[in-house]
Amino acid sequence: MTDHPFTPGQMPAPATKLETPRTRRAWLARTHQALLAPVHTLIELAGMMLADARERGQEEFRDDLEKIHTAGRALLARFHDLLHPTGEATVELDTLRLLRHELRTPLTHIIGYCELWLEDAEAFFLDSFLADLREVHGLGKQTLARLDEIVRLVEHAGETDLNRAPEPVAAPPRPQPPRAVRRGETGAVLVVDDDANNRDLLSRFLRREGHFVSCAADARQAMTMIASHLFDLILLDILMPDSNGVQTLAMLKADERYRHLPVIMISAYDEMDIAVRCIEMGAEDYLPKPFNPVLLKARVSAGLEKKRLRDREVLFVQQIQQEKKRSDELLHVIFPDEIVRELKTTSIVRPRRFDNVAVLFCDIADFTPFCDGHEPEEVVWHLQELIEIWERIAARHHVEKIKTIGDAFMAAAGLLERPADHPVLHCVRCGLEMIAATRSLPLPWAVRVGIHFGSVVAGVIGCRHYLFDLWGDTVNTAARMESHGIPGSVTLSEPAWQQVAAHCHGEPLGRIDIKGKGPMEMIRVDRLRM
Repeated sequence: MTDHPFTPGQMPAPATKLETPRTRRAWLARTHQALLAPVHTLIELAGMMLADARERGQEEFRDDLEKIHTAGRALLARFHDLLHPTGEATVELDTLRLLRHELRTPLTHIIGYCELWLEDAEAFFLDSFLADLREVHGLGKQTLARLDEIVRLVEHAGETDLNRAPEPVAAPPRPQPPRAVRRGETGAVLVVDDDANNRDLLSRFLRREGHFVSCAADARQAMTMIASHLFDLILLDILMPDSNGVQTLAMLKADERYRHLPVIMISAYDEMDIAVRCIEMGAEDYLPKPFNPVLLKARVSAGLEKKRLRDREVLFVQQIQQEKKRSDELLHVIFPDEIVRELKTTSIVRPRRFDNVAVLFCDIADFTPFCDGHEPEEVVWHLQELIEIWERIAARHHVEKIKTIGDAFMAAAGLLERPADHPVLHCVRCGLEMIAATRSLPLPWAVRVGIHFGSVVAGVIGCRHYLFDLWGDTVNTAARMESHGIPGSVTLSEPAWQQVAAHCHGEPLGRIDIKGKGPMEMIRVDRLRM
């Protein structure tokens, strides 16, 4: 819960480095107010439950409620001791850490006792206390989160932009109605009326229908509660001191967060022009006093149904957005970024030929015997680890991963992105680092890397399982360079070597007979020139 005037779910960020007494006092006052709101509510709720438990003779529950109430009052006293805005207290980090440390014990007691009784509520026939127990539990957890947030803000006060709003603290769990009531038929209703008898009458009727009811005596209190609770419906009196119901309705409808919250206006004056004006402003309906129970029930049910439909619509939109995000993430897993952009823009990927492309193959030597001698889970785990390392290395050197084929890794440079240096040089750097990274692992693996340079055809194939792939002589030759290479080294074809000879130390391997190609010059590269 968050008290006015702060943004719901956020602690006030210090606006400066808290170097002047005036700035320190101002921030301290705001922090003090934001922390006290949930603690005051916690104490009040625990006190009301304690009184009810005494009346009903529930001694074991009453004893633990007294502990919760005592812990809440201890929290309040310690807040005043260490964080009073009118005193000489400082906002030194050590002081705030001490405050957080000292308050963890009573907060732990509050949270722990609530959790115990929430688990045992049914066995001890405590259904009528469930809503308040859940709210006290949520308030305790939120107070603890706020203390951590204050310390975090002060720790970073000199290092970050202190005008930046902090990360939101999660709101407490929404209180739920008793188990006997199905949630789909009821709702959380806020009754706003300056007359205590009217509030009591409406509350009793609504609770009898199974609704969870909160009350506010004026517009200011109502806006504070709306900012910190999740309500399904508001019953709003038109005639109230300070800000009347029409003004409050205008504030709600002007705020994007509350614009879709159903509001039923209530008034002792049966004046059609007021009713019409409120409905034109966005009110859901209008009820005159004294209330007709049947009409009240019907209009509350209609308002809640509209809220549920609205919530369902919002949920569907969120699910669609989430599915779209997952779809986009999956596309980026399957295809390079440039291909994803083309697919989303044109709905197709046009096959094309690319010139001056370096193709790299990396393969593990003697991988099959390793598979035969180890458990499948171990083989896959180590291979997954290695492929992830290779993917990061490739991305670092602007080499695009195309696919894996068993234990082989295929990638290309100069395909969809023009690198700063020659594509072959990017692949050589990538291959050398892949070899070094593999050697650093506690595995008996050596890898071969082969690179060739030339033209390729690229496109997307498949019907149910899509794949972005490369074809052509350049691809086949790069694969042959790898398979005929030496473990622990990068092997280049003659055309590829000509592109990087000035940058690498190379050792000719002579003319080797390559299947489908005949004799070809191959060059072994083990390091770059400095």
